[in-house]
Amino acid sequence: MSKIGVIILAAGKGTRMKSEKPKVCFELAGKALIQRVVETSMALGAELIGVVVGYKKELVVKSLNSHVNMRFVEQKNQNGTGDAVKSAKELFADFNGTVFILCGDVPLLKVETLSNMYKIHRESSAKCTVLTMILEDPDKYGRMVRDANNSIKEIVEFKDASDDVRKIKEVNTGIYCFDSKELFKALEKINNNNAQNEYYLTDVLKILYDSKQKIESVILEDVTEAAGINSQVQLAELEKEHYGKIRTHWMNNGVSIENPDTVLIDDDVTIENDVYISAGTRIKGKVHIGKNTFIGANCVIINTNLKDGSRLEGMNVVKDADVDVLQLGWYESVFG
Repeated sequence: MSKIGVIILAAGKGTRMKSEKPKVCFELAGKALIQRVVETSMALGAELIGVVVGYKKELVVKSLNSHVNMRFVEQKNQNGTGDAVKSAKELFADFNGTVFILCGDVPLLKVETLSNMYKIHRESSAKCTVLTMILEDPDKYGRMVRDANNSIKEIVEFKDASDDVRKIKEVNTGIYCFDSKELFKALEKINNNNAQNEYYLTDVLKILYDSKQKIESVILEDVTEAAGINSQVQLAELEKEHYGKIRTHWMNNGVSIENPDTVLIDDDVTIENDVYISAGTRIKGKVHIGKNTFIGANCVIINTNLKDGSRLEGMNVVKDADVDVLQLGWYESVFG
């Protein structure tokens, strides 16, 4: 089986966030956007993860948990996605395998989606496999242009697209996997002759197509997975949707939640059945809640193990605790 590497693009500022903080350092449901992408890369089995940093790189590095397979490379000037990937060339000089290109501001991409891409990429002997999606309103996404045989021949960015190309509803998600050697070979041929005077990673596909290399595609069914964050409003909307999916999952697995929209549960929480969670509760970090536990209104539970049959009345804070059976009245707190 081919080795898997990942290059994560995380060098930009994110001007529409209206903040001095790098966009990828913002949190969604308790985790930095970039941390979520790194964790997905790890779950994919990446042997080498290159995080491309630039704007306030020290904050990006600080927002990530260290990992033995992770390295940082710097994009010194913001000259486009092609230039960003090219900055990782030296890091991947001795790497021979499949390289995924992921975006640090696309936090909810599932490892199952990437695994499916990898499977199709390998079975088809493609040099590039791109994740696409079909949108009724394609807005300003890059358009997927196919030839008479329905093969992808190029990706045209919105600003460079003709009116006819802009009518295409299949768009680029910005997620790819490449044969590593072919990727960096093609990157040497791209130029910045476009509306933004940038080096587009998308140009690599046309270079591969013109040299008769096979390009595959996978159409994404749940477009939420490829949703990028460009503003504080988009972040809030995506976080709300994500929390909703978490609550739905637990309710479908025997957990009762009062006034669900007021309850926030992080990804790393595990809950047994026959648990009751009252309104206004926040459950954060690595938490396990045992069977037949009752959690009263407006509780905060952080990095805690609650054994079966625990009972917390309202307004409690429990942090870093590991207890057999916890019984708390109103307004009590436990810190490990």
